[in-house]
Amino acid sequence: MKTPHILSFGGGVNSVALMILLLRERLPFDGAVFADTGGELPETYAYLEIARDYLQKHGVPLTVVSKRGRTLYETAWERQVFPSAVWRWSTRDFKITPILRYYRSLGAGGHVNQYLAIAWDEIMRMKDSRVDYVTNLYPLIDRRITRAGCLELIKGVGLPPPPRSACYFCPFNSVDRWRWLFENHPELYEKAMALEEHSKHFPSQRLTDQAFRDRANIPLRSLADIFRKGEQLPVAPARDQQPCGAECLT
Repeated sequence: MKTPHILSFGGGVNSVALMILLLRERLPFDGAVFADTGGELPETYAYLEIARDYLQKHGVPLTVVSKRGRTLYETAWERQVFPSAVWRWSTRDFKITPILRYYRSLGAGGHVNQYLAIAWDEIMRMKDSRVDYVTNLYPLIDRRITRAGCLELIKGVGLPPPPRSACYFCPFNSVDRWRWLFENHPELYEKAMALEEHSKHFPSQRLTDQAFRDRANIPLRSLADIFRKGEQLPVAPARDQQPCGAECLT
């Protein structure tokens, strides 16, 4: 039985570019899979349909999977925590595990070749699969295609660039990302703020900790006040941590 080649589709620039590359070069491409946490932005869900239509025109199915039961937000609320930038349980439970469950359902002798959309300038994120029935493949790295090159691939086929794919309450959100959410989706900002304040670790831990690092302790409610008043914000140092895995943010 043929080993399937599946694109782990994160909904962002890199995975859309890889989708285009796989089709353009006629590489083995049996399907794409997107893990839905239930907490994606409306723009991501809208772009998912654009990608689905594009793939369907080329005869490639897009499968959406999710963790059984509660959404990520509901789970975090029940546990009185928010997604951790250190432990990354949300990526494991709501992205990686549902995708691996889907791979196991495919049969094919139990093995899957998984395309991961890591660009050349993010080569440090490249890693082997953590399970023996999945082989990770990195066509963008093999071809030294950078993030800028990914945008060119998307532009070249006439598709709009996708929004950054991440949960609206992602602990890796930058200050600019929180500002964008505050201005464009105030109801989602309110939900993120409620989750932060509901956490049993609040106020010693905040959803903004990665945005400010050690420069300031500013929870989302205070950040909202700063946005309203147009006050100056402390500048965070360059981040030396990478965001969630390729299954999450590409």
